[in-house]
Amino acid sequence: MNEHAYCTDCVFVCEDCSDVRDSEQRISVGVMSYCEDCASYCQRCEDGMDNDSSRTVDRNESWCEYCYENYSYYCDSCNESYSGDCTYVQDTPYCERCYEDECYWCEDCDESYPNDNRCDCNDGEGRNGCCRGSRTSGTIHDYSCKPSPIFKGSNKHGMYLGFELETETQAVEGAARFASANLDGVAYLKHDGSIGSGFEIVTHPHTHTEYRENSKLLWNTIDKLRTDYGARSWDTDTCGLHIHLSRSGFSSGAHLHRFIALVYHNAPQMMKFAGRKTRFARFNDVYTFDEYDRPVFSIKHKTGNPSRVSSERYSAVNTQNTNTIELRFFRGTMNTSGVLSALDLAQAMVEYTRELRLDDVKLGMLSWDWFADYVASNNGLYPDLYSRLDKIEATDIHNKIQADA
Repeated sequence: MNEHAYCTDCVFVCEDCSDVRDSEQRISVGVMSYCEDCASYCQRCEDGMDNDSSRTVDRNESWCEYCYENYSYYCDSCNESYSGDCTYVQDTPYCERCYEDECYWCEDCDESYPNDNRCDCNDGEGRNGCCRGSRTSGTIHDYSCKPSPIFKGSNKHGMYLGFELETETQAVEGAARFASANLDGVAYLKHDGSIGSGFEIVTHPHTHTEYRENSKLLWNTIDKLRTDYGARSWDTDTCGLHIHLSRSGFSSGAHLHRFIALVYHNAPQMMKFAGRKTRFARFNDVYTFDEYDRPVFSIKHKTGNPSRVSSERYSAVNTQNTNTIELRFFRGTMNTSGVLSALDLAQAMVEYTRELRLDDVKLGMLSWDWFADYVASNNGLYPDLYSRLDKIEATDIHNKIQADA
């Protein structure tokens, strides 16, 4: 530009490099103006983005951070991000090219597996409808094994909970034989690729009351795994606790919406309670951005028919399963009171949000203070959760985590 005076309709100052440029070169990013050297347009949504926010997808496309976070996936094999659909193989996402090179499809059990993890369908049909054999002394089933559910207890709303508890132990053979012998019909064991030496305990669906009043054998078995076989879960880098809740146990779509909103509106408290922040249970997938790039809370994409939701699997609340809603944000623990407190939290959130109405939400009743008051008033129903309320309030969490939530 020369030194003549120009009006602001004709020129602008780039927010990044401070150069004065012709207005035809302006790229707007929210209320900011950038030159073409410092910004570009997202090749997915076509909104402006500064260069620092640009992300590479499909090897050569530039996407904005929002589209990258919400509409792409990361292939763990080639370490690249892609659009479209990925293929999950034993909980690991693969791009099309890596899937073709590194995985195979078994026609007998209708599942995909890595090339170095051969399926054993020819062992015959397993117990309880599991189509595959077990790989460790007949006790630990493969990850894809899904026995027919055995429902424990009953309640008027039809709400059942099941949990997956990942544990590590060096005494895998003995621990697996002990657990399998004691948990027949109550839970089963599965391999999980994320666990180095150990297994995942998967319970059949129980009502909350059944867990609390009629599951002594389950809790004694978990205790024995910890004390006699050195099983660990909390003090590991890989183990988590996932809780599944029956979709049919929610009274309506609005009830499910309130339940999910309660979780995400109180993300700091949920992470304090859970004891971890992990990329496998993200709390930041509920924010979109308005025309001024301000974050706007929205969970519409997480509710409705699971075949049409755009939510991803690795969310704090995974809504992609057909029959269940999955809470993924808990750190694993072999402390039975810790597992019970997580089950208490799940059930308490369901019942607290069951009768809430729009006016209650507008009043602020999705806040942690209101929910904690409900738990305190019903402490007999949720004793392990109630005993941890003070700890949750006292635990510090960095502002950055709150902002990301």
